[in-house]
Amino acid sequence: MLMHKSALKRLAEGCFICQFNYPDEFAALLDPDGRSRAEAWLSEIGYRLARLNDDGAFFMAHAIVTGEMRARLREELKSVRGRLEPMVGFMETVRQAQGRDPQIHAGDMIWESEISEAVRASATLERRLSEMRDISGARVTDSAIDRVRRMLAQLQAEGYVVETNPAVKGYQVTGKIDYLYQLIGFIAANSTQLSDDEVVDQIDPQIRLDGADTQPGISPV
Repeated sequence: MLMHKSALKRLAEGCFICQFNYPDEFAALLDPDGRSRAEAWLSEIGYRLARLNDDGAFFMAHAIVTGEMRARLREELKSVRGRLEPMVGFMETVRQAQGRDPQIHAGDMIWESEISEAVRASATLERRLSEMRDISGARVTDSAIDRVRRMLAQLQAEGYVVETNPAVKGYQVTGKIDYLYQLIGFIAANSTQLSDDEVVDQIDPQIRLDGADTQPGISPV
């Protein structure tokens, strides 16, 4: 019961719930009864329970597409294109240089030390890192290692990774990464048409918004 309430609270906060960042809440939503109760509660406030794929993260999505929702989605797409897509591309290049599958998957481990070492060994990676203008808190005087730390901190703050080993700065990728790849793919296919309402609607039924509106007077039960 407590985990069910916690799951509803996380959904209302706009979180993606997967086995890596919220394992207990994820288990509560896997339970058929818990999922039905979550769906019923969300439907009362104009939302629905959505999932990225059969074994992916749960999240809260709008039940009806509105003009305001389209506008906010466009802003999210711009944010992804300007801030997060360069970070993902950088991480994929690092992984490829290490002889690994470039695509990042939920559950993968990311180690600050490995990324820092790769940057120190590659002028190309160091240049790409320095060219990222939208790393939160970045300063002109930052070293490459400082920027790596800030990038990982930003990915953690936005729910794409969770720090699982603070002593050696190890981060585990969460299920939200699947949503990010979905948006990146959508942008790549429609980059010249993102102002078109019909094109924006194509990302439904998995459409959702970060920082979802809270409903005053309604609490998880």
